[in-house]
Amino acid sequence: MNNSKIASVFEEMGNILDIKGASFFRVNAYRRGALNILNLGRELKDVYDGDIKTLENMEGIGSGLAKKIVELLEKGSCKELESLREGFPSGLLEMLELRGVGPKKVKLFYNELGISTIESLEQAAKKGLLRELEKMGEKSEEDILKAIEEYRSFSKDRFLIDAALHEAEEVIEYMGAVSGIKQIAYAGSLRRMQETIGDIDILVTKANKEVSVEKIMKHFTGYREVYKVIAEGDTKSSVVLNTGISVDLRVVEDESFGAALHYFTGNKEHNIKIRDIAKKMGLKVNEYGVFDGDKKIAGEKEEGVFSVLGMPFIVPELRQGDGEVEYAMAHKEMPKLVELGDIKADLHCHSVYSDGKNTIEEMAEAFLRRGYQYFAITDHSKAMGITGGMDEAKIKKQWEEIEALNKKLAGKIKILRGCEVDILKDGSLDFDDEILKELEVVIISAHINGKSDYEAQTKRLIRAIESPYSTILGHPTARIINKRSAIEYDVEAVFKACVLNNVALEINANPHRLDLAEKHIKLAKSIGAKFVISTDSHNTDHPEYMKFGVGMARRGWLVAKDIINCSSLKMFDSRG
Repeated sequence: MNNSKIASVFEEMGNILDIKGASFFRVNAYRRGALNILNLGRELKDVYDGDIKTLENMEGIGSGLAKKIVELLEKGSCKELESLREGFPSGLLEMLELRGVGPKKVKLFYNELGISTIESLEQAAKKGLLRELEKMGEKSEEDILKAIEEYRSFSKDRFLIDAALHEAEEVIEYMGAVSGIKQIAYAGSLRRMQETIGDIDILVTKANKEVSVEKIMKHFTGYREVYKVIAEGDTKSSVVLNTGISVDLRVVEDESFGAALHYFTGNKEHNIKIRDIAKKMGLKVNEYGVFDGDKKIAGEKEEGVFSVLGMPFIVPELRQGDGEVEYAMAHKEMPKLVELGDIKADLHCHSVYSDGKNTIEEMAEAFLRRGYQYFAITDHSKAMGITGGMDEAKIKKQWEEIEALNKKLAGKIKILRGCEVDILKDGSLDFDDEILKELEVVIISAHINGKSDYEAQTKRLIRAIESPYSTILGHPTARIINKRSAIEYDVEAVFKACVLNNVALEINANPHRLDLAEKHIKLAKSIGAKFVISTDSHNTDHPEYMKFGVGMARRGWLVAKDIINCSSLKMFDSRG
């Protein structure tokens, strides 16, 4: 059982207890425990060696949680959770997934109206029954109906890119043990770096004709994480893994690998456009190759597929059928999109001064390992109380530590004084100018008071952007993928304000956010905005998220000069 599953157990226990009216301290113990586990830098299953003290000694995990973690690791279940679930309507927990609906409202709906499912909540709202309850009204009913519509719009059968990539890499590593496999790669939406993945496509080729396809397929379907075998054929087998994600494995001929990789990577619209171009040239293109009549003229390499059609290579991230084919036909070269190696710094990370799990020095070591020249410590400001946000005294203490560390690490890496400062309801910032003027990086983020209407939200953000101290607009739409929709405001007006005030737009690389998304990146680039790709790291493992942010930037056609943290420290300092 991994950290995510253990954390979800504690989150569920906290929610059930909250709805049942347990004490704040008991409820919060589970919720804080869940948060601490999610932010750990390593898996609990790798830490636990049979001695419970190894867990008890970890920060944020007391003896009570440690006992339950041992139970979950050793038995895969928790007796206390099972006891809490007895007689408890499971639909109440699903209601907590609705935006703006917390345990107090769920308890109110259940106790007063017997509402125990989203469906019954929807009917009550439509009948006007909720407005009769304490602190509820007609507007509350409208908000709940909107939240239900939003919840249903989220795809429940698509996986976040980090989870899908992990599964794909594990399968590929496992398949690497089969002798006789020459080439292996994943394709599909995962290779396009799409934010959510429906299933995983893996292609393999044999080293020679004597290699048994049956042996390859048997090995694949025998993978330890296979929950169910859907199909096992001569060229394709399909399985469902324990995580619920489906994986298709195809064996293709070595001389067709490039064509197959292209065919199974591009989306439908991209592939249609490629086929249309081939048709106009009197050619045919499919997963087996490019053909002139019966003669195969390309297919072994992806580059060859594009070359015979008279266009430069189109990187996987752009194969969306959204102008990339037309651009390639009109130009001899595609833009050199930003690459992971272009990143010189990370400008959004947290430490133990707020809700991070590691010290500033430990974060510095993590970024040093990545070869970065500089990074910014941007712990939360005081409005984010749940994160242990910093007040004036705490941030000044942090500055002293940063100054000492910069002396210690001189010539290796530079730590910038930063803060993720909350945008308050009226658009003012959560620190006075006295503090803000001393910061080198000010990320302004909308975490709280997000229920403003379209016009008010727009004004709120623009006021914050116009602060002379603002550096970066953090996770600009505040979305959480498959959990929370973007806040609504005049996106173009806000982006223009960023350009006018020299405020960069963040591409938050956390796979739960990936905010900005590609459509907004393209819009902002067309307006002239600058960007920063940040990981929002809360532990020393999170810098690995940078690849997801770079992937999203590439989907938005960004090049290195569009991104401020592709600049050297000297160039960054000279921005003014």
